[in-house]
Amino acid sequence: MRKNLVRCYYRHRDYSPPPSMIMLRTTNRCNLRCTQCGQWGENGAFHHRPSVLQSELTTAQWLTFLEQMAGSCPHVYFFGGEPMVRRDLLPLVRRASERGMATGINTNGTFLRGRGQEIVRSGLDYILVSIDGPRELNNLIRIGSGDPFGKTSEGVQELVSARRRESALCPFIEIFMTLTPENQGEILSTAKIARELGADYFSLAAGMFTTPELADASDREYEREFGVRPTFYHGFVRDVSRMNTDAMMRQITAVRALWADRLKEYPPIKFDLTTYYHQPEQKLSDRPCIAPWLTMQIMPDGTLAFCEDFADLPCGNITREHPLDLWNNSYSRSWRRRIRTKGVFAAESRCVAHYLY
Repeated sequence: MRKNLVRCYYRHRDYSPPPSMIMLRTTNRCNLRCTQCGQWGENGAFHHRPSVLQSELTTAQWLTFLEQMAGSCPHVYFFGGEPMVRRDLLPLVRRASERGMATGINTNGTFLRGRGQEIVRSGLDYILVSIDGPRELNNLIRIGSGDPFGKTSEGVQELVSARRRESALCPFIEIFMTLTPENQGEILSTAKIARELGADYFSLAAGMFTTPELADASDREYEREFGVRPTFYHGFVRDVSRMNTDAMMRQITAVRALWADRLKEYPPIKFDLTTYYHQPEQKLSDRPCIAPWLTMQIMPDGTLAFCEDFADLPCGNITREHPLDLWNNSYSRSWRRRIRTKGVFAAESRCVAHYLY
C-alpha cells in the first residue's frame, strides 16, 4: 500500500509523506579498509577528506532526533562507516525499539564480541554482518588489524548463543557477501560458512560500482543542476572486468539450493550478471527510483541528504530544523524533481536502492 502511494507521488509530486525508513549514518569512522568500499576502499570518497571525521552528533542529539521521528517513521536502519565504532549505538537502538520502530544494523561484525546479550536485550530486529570469504581471503578484502574474520565469526556465534539463552527470536542474523574479482570463486564456500555460524539468512550482493567515464559525466551534470561538486561517484569506481559470470552463476545455483528461501540477492530483481558487470551503462529495469520518497538519510553531523550511498546534496540539518520540515524543503523537492523527471544519474545504474522498492 505504501509503495503504491509513493509511486503515485513519484508520478505527480515532488513532496512526500513521512519516510518509511530512516538511514541513520551515525559515524563515518571505520576500523577496516575494505577494497570494494565506496567510502574507505581503494578509491573511497572519504580518502583525503579529514573533514568527514570532524563532526558527529552526541548521544543526546540522536535521542532527540529519534523522539522527533517516533510515530512518523516505522523503521530505523543504522549504518556507517562502522556504526558499532560508537559505543552508544545500542542505547540508540533500544530507544528506537522502545518507541515502536523496527531496527536494523549493518556492520562489519568486528565489534560484536562481548556484546551478544546487550544486542539481544536492545530489541534489535535484524543485523547484517559482512563476510566476504574464508578467513584468509576475507582478511585480504576486509583489511584491518588482527584477524577481522576471526573477530566477526566469533561475534556471530556469540550472538547466536545469546539469542538462544534469552529465548529470543531477534535479531535475525544475515551474513552479507559482496562479490568482487577476488572472492568470486568462493561464493559457495562462504555460503557454507554462514550456515556453520548459525545465520538465519545469507545474502549475495553483486556490488555497487561505476566507471570513470560514467562518474565524470555524472559529476558534470550534477554540478550543473545543483551547483555542488559531488564526491561519492568516484568512490565507487571499481574494475570488475575480471568477473567470470558463467563460473559465478554455477556457484550461485548451488547456493540457491543450499539456502532456499533464506537466500537474499541484491539487487532483488532478475538480471543478467554479464550485463550487470560488463555493461554498466545499461539500466537493469525500467522501474523508477522511488527511494527519495521512502528513505530519509541523516549524516553523522545531522545533515539530511539523498541518497544513502551518493549523499552529496545537503538538504539542511536536524540540529537546526525539524526533520520533517527538511524532508519536504526546497532542496529535498529539487532532488525528487530531478529523479522524477530525468531519472538517476548515469553513475547510479548499479545502485541497489534504485531497484530495491
